[in-house]
Amino acid sequence: METKNEIQKKQRGKIATYVMNHKMVFSLLLILVVLFLWAFIKMYFMEKHFEKQTTEMKTAYENNMDSLAAKQLVLTSKVFSWAIRSELTRENKEQVNQFFLNFIKEPGVVKVEYVDATTAKVTLSTDKKDEGTVYTNQVALMTDETIFYRNDSVLNVISPVMGLNNKMGVLIIEYIR
Repeated sequence: METKNEIQKKQRGKIATYVMNHKMVFSLLLILVVLFLWAFIKMYFMEKHFEKQTTEMKTAYENNMDSLAAKQLVLTSKVFSWAIRSELTRENKEQVNQFFLNFIKEPGVVKVEYVDATTAKVTLSTDKKDEGTVYTNQVALMTDETIFYRNDSVLNVISPVMGLNNKMGVLIIEYIR
């Protein structure tokens, strides 16, 4: 006569019987599989977090470098406008033109223009076809301090050229990083 246990073993099948006889081994294997899955999932999320932090740090670094470059260019344009002022007060436009041609040789400088404050016309430019045209940016013409703004990838630095009692004109430098 068969006992109750023997009947259950036959009904379960050979694999189930084997698993039930080795419960400890299979429970340890299951724990091992769960730990590996947990470790891989955690590594995946840590890698995503690392990539996100790296991207944020690169963006912050590039923004800081752009800001420093813009500040340096603003300072350079101030000093450059002083040189332009001294030559324009002597009515030496050829020397100003030489300054422009030498300044445009610097890396990143695309165009340099001088706009007369009274007529709003470009009187001197490194691009000769712009000379004589009316400059339409009213904010640039009205400013009394050096400003800059970004237009796509071009950084425009606008620096006023001040005379003794009035504003003589505006120096506009286009810079590409």
